Amino acid sequence: MSLLHIPVTRVIDITGRRTILSLRYVWKLAAFTWSVLTFWRGQGAGRGFNRRAVVGQIIFSGIDALPTISVIAVALGLSVCAQFILLLQSVTSDKDLMHILSQTLVLELAPLLTAFILTGRSGSAIAVDLGNMKQRGEIQGLECLGMDTPRYFVFPRIVGLMFSQLCLSVYFSVIIMVVGVVFSAFLSSPANYKYLFILTDSIGLYDLMLFVIKNALFGLLIGAIACFHGFRVGASVTEVPQQTQTAIVNTLVLVFVVDGLMVLLK
Repeated sequence: MSLLHIPVTRVIDITGRRTILSLRYVWKLAAFTWSVLTFWRGQGAGRGFNRRAVVGQIIFSGIDALPTISVIAVALGLSVCAQFILLLQSVTSDKDLMHILSQTLVLELAPLLTAFILTGRSGSAIAVDLGNMKQRGEIQGLECLGMDTPRYFVFPRIVGLMFSQLCLSVYFSVIIMVVGVVFSAFLSSPANYKYLFILTDSIGLYDLMLFVIKNALFGLLIGAIACFHGFRVGASVTEVPQQTQTAIVNTLVLVFVVDGLMVLLK
C-alpha cells in the first residue's frame, strides 16, 4: 500500500502516538535528571557524591578525547576555515568575515561536533557500564544497602561531561580558527594573521553566554540520557546494546533540537 492510500485518520493516529511517546520520554528524562541534580535533598547513604568520580569522568571524557578532537579540529581548520577565508576575504570586510566564521565554526560547528564525539565515546561507555551493573544485579545490591544509586552514580558523570563538553568545545574552536588563519596566511599572504586579532572582537558577551549555556546543556543531555538508559536495562544481556543504541540516537536527536531552539535566542 502506497503512502497516498493510507487513510488520513491512520496518519493522525500514528503521529499522535509518536508525539505522546516522545513527550512522555522527555518528561521521564527530565524527572530523572532533576532528581539527580537535586541530590542534596535526598536522604540516606547515597546523598553525597564522589568527587574522585567527577575527576575520573573529566579525565576519560575530556583529556582522553583530546587526540580525537585535535585531529578533527586541525583537519577542519585546513579544509573549511582556511578555504572560507580565502574565498570570502575578497568579497567582504575583515570584520564581517570573522563574524561569519565565529558564528558558523565557533558558536555552531564546534559545540555540535564536540557533542557528537562525546556521545560516541563517553555516552556509549556510560550506558554500557551502568547497563552491565544493572544487569548483573550490582545496582540492586547497593540499593538494598540504602544507597541512592541514581544520584550517586549519575551526578558525577553529568558534571564531568558538562565540564568536558565546555572545555573541549573551547579547545576545538581555538584549534580550528588558529589553524585556519595560519594555513590561509601560508597559502595567500602573511597579512592574514590579522584575523587572529579581529576574531576576539567578533564574539560579543551575549554570544559567549549562549556558547556556555549551549555546551552545558549538551553535556547535561549526553550524561543524563546515557545514565537514564543504563538504568533501564533489565535482566537480559541483550538489553545492554539495545539501550546503548537508543541512548546514542536519542542524544543526537535532542542535541539537534536544543541547538535549533538556541538559535531562537540569537
